[in-house]
Amino acid sequence: MASPASELGQTSQQIDDLQSQSQSLDASYQQALADLVSVDSEVSRYNNEIADVNQRRADLQASIQQQQQQLQGTQKQLDDRQATLQKRLLGSYKSDDVGYLDVVMGANNFSDLINRVDMINTIAESDRGLIDSIKEAKQSLEDNINSLAGKQKELDSLAGDLNSAQQSLVAAKTHQQSVVDSLKSQKLANDGQLANLQAQAASIESRMNQIQSSSSSGSSGGDGDYSPPPGGGATITVQATAYCLAGSTATGMPVGRGIIAVDPSVIPLGARVHVSGYGDAVAADTGGAIVGNRIDVWLPCGEAYAWGNRTVTVTIY
Repeated sequence: MASPASELGQTSQQIDDLQSQSQSLDASYQQALADLVSVDSEVSRYNNEIADVNQRRADLQASIQQQQQQLQGTQKQLDDRQATLQKRLLGSYKSDDVGYLDVVMGANNFSDLINRVDMINTIAESDRGLIDSIKEAKQSLEDNINSLAGKQKELDSLAGDLNSAQQSLVAAKTHQQSVVDSLKSQKLANDGQLANLQAQAASIESRMNQIQSSSSSGSSGGDGDYSPPPGGGATITVQATAYCLAGSTATGMPVGRGIIAVDPSVIPLGARVHVSGYGDAVAADTGGAIVGNRIDVWLPCGEAYAWGNRTVTVTIY
């Protein structure tokens, strides 16, 4: 069975790893969320552009239909005017039952004839001028319709491009949302594991504190007040040196009475031991000079100086 100190060390390492993963996941989550907001903003922008283009297309279509109706009316005017001019020139059209030929032939003299011919020519020229103006109006309407149709074609192409880009953005948004959801799930799972490990570490520390408290209470007297634990255990002879420095041990426990430094290959970290002349203790620390059958025992400085270095028996249980 692993010692509490070993368990705590392993758990602390796992906590450090999970905290590092949590920080990395949180950074990735925040970046993915920012990317999602950016993509969503682009989708909204394209939606607005598409709506604007569609409105412009509708307005153009309405203008084209209006001008086509005007063109139809203008074409009818042109057809009517051309038919009227043709009939007049042929003298087949009668106004008030009098034809152009009748008007000419009814002249009283040559001068009257010239006047009547001029009158007829003036009417014909007026008709031709009106026809020309109608043709110009028709041509203008046709040019406008062609121009509007060209603009509509451009807007149709733009709308197609915008719709294609929007579909790609919607797909990207869906993918980014799945990334955000996945990272969120991973982060929640990681935080859950971290909380469990932190609870385990707290439990191990509590056990180690109980061991330390038990060792300290069992070693509160002087050299001659200690006795080996009942039931015995594995016993080794070691060189023991006392020290009185403050600080923390290799396992994270604070130094104090009942804490000894060992070579973990000889005495496992976290093991409860009995040191002759010292009392019960916990193997909770290591040191560069603690190699083989050597230990350091913690004592207040006055007692540590009196202890010095001596050979003791350590019972491991």
